[in-house]
Parts: sequence; C-alpha cells; structure tokens
Amino acid sequence: MTIHPLITEITGPDLAVAWAPLVLLLGDPHPEEWEDIAAAAPARQQEFVAGRLLARTLGETLGLPPAPLRRAEDRSPVWPSDRTGSLSHCDTLCAAAVGKRSAIQSVGVDVETIGRVESKLWPTLFTEREADYLSSLAPEAIGVEATLFFSAKESFYKCQYPLTQEWVGFQDVEVARTDKALLTVAPTNGAAQAWHAAPIHAVEMSESHVATVMLLPA
Repeated sequence: MTIHPLITEITGPDLAVAWAPLVLLLGDPHPEEWEDIAAAAPARQQEFVAGRLLARTLGETLGLPPAPLRRAEDRSPVWPSDRTGSLSHCDTLCAAAVGKRSAIQSVGVDVETIGRVESKLWPTLFTEREADYLSSLAPEAIGVEATLFFSAKESFYKCQYPLTQEWVGFQDVEVARTDKALLTVAPTNGAAQAWHAAPIHAVEMSESHVATVMLLPA
C-alpha cells in the first residue's frame, strides 16, 4: 500500500498523519468492523474500509498492535484505549491521523476538494468577519482559502468532540489566518477553552485538494 505523509513537521514517533487515494486502499476489514458497515451502500463501505485500512497502517508505523476500529452510535470512530485518531474522506482521497494516547490527547484531520465551498454556502458556513476576509482576496485565491477555512472547522470539530462530546456549529467558531501554514480558531460566544488554543495546520496538497490538521498534545 502506497501512502503519502501529510504535514510532516508535526509527525514523529507518537503521531502519524497520511493520505492515499481511495482506489488504492483495498483489503479486508476486521470482522468486527464489518459488522458496523455490512448493510451500508457500496460507496460508503469503500470509504469505511479505506479509512480503517489507512488507520491500521499508521498504527503499525507507530508500533501499535492491530485492533478493530468500531463505530459508535453517532458514527464517530471508537479508538482503542492506547491510541487516538481521526479520519477523513473526500471525492477520491482518504486521510487519517493516529497518535499514541500517552502523547496525543486528541487530533482532527480533514481533506477537502477545492471549490466545493461555493459562495452561496458562505452565510451558513462562515461568520461575517470570515466572509469579509474571503471577499477581500484575489479571485484566484478565494476558492482555496474558503475550502481551507471550511476544512479547519471540520478538523476543529473532530479534535474537540472526543473531549467534549458536544456538537459545534459552523457559526460557533471563527477561523483566522496566522501565516501561510497555520490557522487559528476562536469561539464566537463564551470563553475560549483549551481545545481552542492549538493552531490548525493547513496545506494545499495539490491543485485540487487541501487538508488541515488540529493537534492537542497530552
């Protein structure tokens, strides 16, 4: 299986983050994992199996033993007690992050297709300040940046959910650009919590895809 490292500056012996094309993530899931997806549509089965295979491969690179990655009633992955992680799919790609729980409290990863965040969706996805910032950009930059801002909110949600078990709406947080590689997130109401403090790493993977990763050390 050929996988591609993602945002290598944050990876190491305690954290692995990578992506691969969905069509190359082929194999048999753990029997317990298949119980969670046996009745699903074929496309959903492919995404599910791809994510589990990639997560298993990343766990092996960290020296973690094989273990089934079941699905909770809310559809979130139930990570084994020795690890934490995150999964993401888009049209053709799958991304995963797996960390040792002794070193990584939580992690969120998201991969997106550039251009899917159309301007008609902005009132739902972005605050007024975010929309004003995106509108100020050169036309050729808007598509990438809007997709990254959306992706950042997805990564934030995945990172905070294991800690809070709370749903967070798109308007509940506001993303800002720190530099070319980093974004920040802040609550639009109430005080910032520990899970708002970490930066969100952003990368243009290609002309068609972007990814973000949010990481909370233990």
